[in-house]
Order: sequence, then structure tokens, then C-alpha cells
Amino acid sequence: MKKTLALVLAILMAVSLLSACSKTPADATTTPSTTEGTKPADTKPADTTPATEPAATEPATPGAVSTDWILEKDTNMSGKVNFWIPFKGPAGMDAMIAEFNKTYPNIEVNLNTYNNNSDGNLAVNTAIMGGEVDVLASFGLNGSYKRWENGLFIDITDKVEAEGIDLVEQWGFDCYKYDGHIYTFPCGGLSNYIAINMTAWNEAGLGELPTEWTWDEYLDACKKMTKVAADGTVEVYGGSDYHSIQYFLYPYVQQTGGDMYYSVDGKTSSYDDPRSIKAFERELQAELVDKIWFPKAVYRADNQQAQMTFCQGKTASTIITNVTRFLHDTKTYPDVNWITGFAPYPVEEKGQTNYMAGVSPFSFAGIATNCQDEDAAWAFLKWYSTYGVKYLVAAGHQPMWKGTEVSSAVDIIYGSEEEAKKWIDVDSYNRVVGRSDLPAYAETNLAAYTDVVAAMKEPVMNALNGDLSAADALKQAAEVANEAIKKAG
Repeated sequence: MKKTLALVLAILMAVSLLSACSKTPADATTTPSTTEGTKPADTKPADTTPATEPAATEPATPGAVSTDWILEKDTNMSGKVNFWIPFKGPAGMDAMIAEFNKTYPNIEVNLNTYNNNSDGNLAVNTAIMGGEVDVLASFGLNGSYKRWENGLFIDITDKVEAEGIDLVEQWGFDCYKYDGHIYTFPCGGLSNYIAINMTAWNEAGLGELPTEWTWDEYLDACKKMTKVAADGTVEVYGGSDYHSIQYFLYPYVQQTGGDMYYSVDGKTSSYDDPRSIKAFERELQAELVDKIWFPKAVYRADNQQAQMTFCQGKTASTIITNVTRFLHDTKTYPDVNWITGFAPYPVEEKGQTNYMAGVSPFSFAGIATNCQDEDAAWAFLKWYSTYGVKYLVAAGHQPMWKGTEVSSAVDIIYGSEEEAKKWIDVDSYNRVVGRSDLPAYAETNLAAYTDVVAAMKEPVMNALNGDLSAADALKQAAEVANEAIKKAG
């Protein structure tokens, strides 16, 4: 009977996760938007998107945070924790658990990997109802918010206040709440950057990697790195947007630091904002006219992804979040014979605040309702959300914790800096990727979220296929999305 009830509740929960939110969460915020389902990663993350007026996007210097609250007084305490996350053991999780057990040798942590898609999240919710989950890393704002709303995480507000945990000091944001209560820590995030084939870059005579650059400068570099055969066929595209359809909105986010799908005041969509239109026009020009970017229409039609085209040598650079975990996968990508360099996400004008430069929140960890050992779960949650999240880099994600030492990332991904240098330019990696000390965006708005996201997909695809202009496509999208937001109140 209990199992039947759990299944019914989980199905209801899954439906609510997929349905449109009727209004903006009173105190909810975070990042990524659209999640295209992904399987558990040995090395592969979920698709993402982000946005909105950040509560605190200029965080403290890494390392300059209090840590006296993290460990329990008795680190010899016994217990058992069932930990659920979309990453498999080889994607940093085995190493993370082993490190935890050096401090807490008597707490047994069992890793459970789930698919971050509709079916996978249904299975997680069923497991929560059945008491099979103790600590959950929940991906994306929309799904995490619904778990807060539906009581699938326990309220940890009292624990946070009793131990003096400052969310802004520790993770840079204090807006991840539901009705003023804290259910999770915003501990996992994503970095967006340009990955560059340094052989192609150097052959084009492009000089030093930039520490800041504009879109015009990046597209000029793409043009110089593009290789065209005698018959006019493009052999290597100089650049590429990320493969997700909504990435044309990121230049808007770069400037606003806020929700990518919504206007700054949250009352309408961002689709017909001049900044969104300009960015989409630029993408269509690069892909369909100048042919210096790998066409997103091909990504979508052929189910390809940005790391695939880059690691196969089809693109000389790409906007991406997770390339580091694919470069040394010689079984899947045997032809990677270059060093990859890193440059920051471009800006419209130099000197602008770049809200794409930092690490934006994407995953939220908390204690599940029906947890079997709350004391052990709390000890693990605090450790994972601080010392432990650095291991997310093995799967291409980033730690949000401000005490993380960025230099440790290459050791986790590649085993040592010496090994890393066989694959990446370590200096530019440390300069660009995982910079939680730099400005970042955060999502806060979920008004008619599902309908707003859906509104742009068909017209944007029509534009990517050359059948609509950017302005006309986004006008159509805005009309539908604005009506949905209006109805949501």
C-alpha cells in the first residue's frame, strides 16, 4: 500500500514538474532554464540555461569564507546516507565519497545515479516517497522549485540559522528559498566560455588568448579559423554556438544578469527585446550567411552536440560549458591532437559587466523528506555542499562554494597538472573556467515558464532553417509568451 501511495504521489509530482508554473516563486531563484534530458554521466552533464536580476553576483574571494560550521563535533559518528545525483562514480563521485570518508570514516555513503530527464526525475520522486533517498542533488530551478513546493525536501532553515550559515558568503546567493524557508544549498553551477583549438588559433595568427573580447572580435577570429574547400564546402567552422536552441539569449543575460526568458521587470518575455533580436540576428548571420559557425539547425536535426563537433575537429572553437571532460576521452574522441585554450564569453562592448563570466547556479542539494538518518544526512550535506562540490568539475560542472580552490580542478579532471597540459592550456583554464569570484546570472522568474519556453521553439527553429527572419521569429514568440505570462498573473 505504501509503495502504491508513493507511486501515485510521485506521478502527481512529475506532472507538476512538467506543468507551467502559475506564478513567480515568492523567494525562489536560480539558474538554468531548459533541460534536455541527459543520462547519468561518466563524464556528461545536463543541458542548461540561466538568468535574472541577481541577489548577489559579486561574491567573495575564493577561500575567504567561514568554515567552522561545516564539520560536526564528532566526525567519528556512525550513519548511512543514500546520495542521489545524475553523475556516476567515475565522474568524480567515487573520489568525492572517498574524500568524505577520510573525515567521516563511519558514515557509509551509497551513490545512486539517476537520469536527469522526465523519467529519471519521476524515479527520484518515487524513491523519495519510499524513503530511499537521504540527500539529493536536484538539477535546474524549475524542478528544484517544484520539489520545494511539494515538500520533497525537508526545511533546513532552523539548522542553517542555528549554525550561522550565511548563504551569500558561502555560495553567493540568498534567493534560493520557498516562502522564506531554506530547503537546499545552491552548491553546483555551470561556467560558460569559449573553448579554442590552439592549433587552429595559432595557424590563423591570432596571437595571445584574450582576457576580454567583444562579439565582433570573436566572430573575426572565427572567420580567420574557418577552412573552406575548393568546391566551397566548409571543412572546419571557425566557431559555434552551444547546441541548445535557447543559447541565442545568453548575450541578453550577459548584459542583464537576469532571467533569459523574461524582461527585466518580469512582466513580459525577453524575446522581442532589442538585445535578444540583435544576438539572434548575429547567430543567423554567422551560420547561414557567413558560414563561419556550425549550423544549429544541423545540431538539432542530427542530434549532435557542441563537444562532439569540437572534439571531432569540425569546429575550431565553440561556446560550451563542459568540454574538459571529453577532451581526454580517447575512446570516444581519438582524433583530439591539439591543446584546448579558453577565452571568456564575449561582451557587446568592452568594459561591460559580464554576467556570463562567473559560475551560475544549476544544482541544489538538500535532505529528502523521509530521510532515514537525518544526522548523517546533515553532516554529508554540509560537507558535500562545500568541500565536496569541487569534484563536480570531473563531470564538467562547477562548484558554487566560495571556499573552493580553483587550481584543484585540473588535478581532479586529469589527475595532475602535468597530465592536464597534454590536453589544455592550464593558465587560460584557471583564468576563465570555474571563476566563482566573477559576476554571474541567476534565474528568479518561473511565471508560465513551460509555456514561455515553448513559445520560442517553433519560430526560432524556422529562423534557424532560413524560413523566418530573427525579428519575425521573436515577434511571434513574444506574442505567445506574453499572453501566457499575462494569464499567469
